[in-house]
Amino acid sequence: MMVSAQAGGLWDCHTHIYGPWKSFPLPDDAAYRPAEAPMTRLLEMHQGLGISHGVLVQAACYGTDHRALLAALAITEGRYRGVALIDGTADDATLQKMHDGGIRGIRFNFMGHLPGERNLDQLRVLVERIKPFGWHALLHGQLRQLLPVLDAWSDLDIPLVIDHMGREEATREPDESRLKELAKHLRHTKRWIKLSGVDRMMKGVPSSWTAAIPVARMLLAAALERAIWGTDWPHPNVQGNVPDDACLLRFVQDVCGDDKTKEAVLVDNPRRLYF
Repeated sequence: MMVSAQAGGLWDCHTHIYGPWKSFPLPDDAAYRPAEAPMTRLLEMHQGLGISHGVLVQAACYGTDHRALLAALAITEGRYRGVALIDGTADDATLQKMHDGGIRGIRFNFMGHLPGERNLDQLRVLVERIKPFGWHALLHGQLRQLLPVLDAWSDLDIPLVIDHMGREEATREPDESRLKELAKHLRHTKRWIKLSGVDRMMKGVPSSWTAAIPVARMLLAAALERAIWGTDWPHPNVQGNVPDDACLLRFVQDVCGDDKTKEAVLVDNPRRLYF
């Protein structure tokens, strides 16, 4: 299935860029040191897959320095959006500049290998700061880490997006109780799910990832109008084989099944969230 340009074009809602190093080098204390992966290469990959819109998620190795991300967004004339990493030092003028540059959300990392604030009271202050801008909060972690956050923030009236399907492992029997709890949260009209990270769920196994389809379809069914998708290009810190982005697109299309659902996940839903 290929959505026409008239319908708005396909979205890849989770990518990262690194470099070019001559313009945007990593800091000495970078959380990790990936290979160079500039915006030009991302655009080439998207063109090959027929993707016309995308979302750049600020890489943890750049910390709160968003110069590379904002420069990349500036060349896309509004077709791409960004998700930032901020802390308490970001004032309203900084947030407004980010918004004008295409930022539409912030990301909180709860995974142990990534830096970031974990105190929910302090993170809630940041959530309240972004509310006037109409942004969302992207929550990255495993379900055992994210479910307490969703419980504590059940009253928050801003979009909360669960990253990478809650990082559930699909190579073994899934935790049905946790998935049901997540599905319950996803019925909230401001809770979203990102149907990305299947390669991580499958521990880098190079296959059709059919074992992950039931989990993905369960989450999609809980939030049909609030489900989006992304490749996670260029796949930083992956275990095992680097996935083929065309296979990732085919996977989410298989999860969706019919053309109406594909258009919702790949076109309509991201357009509502990021514009």
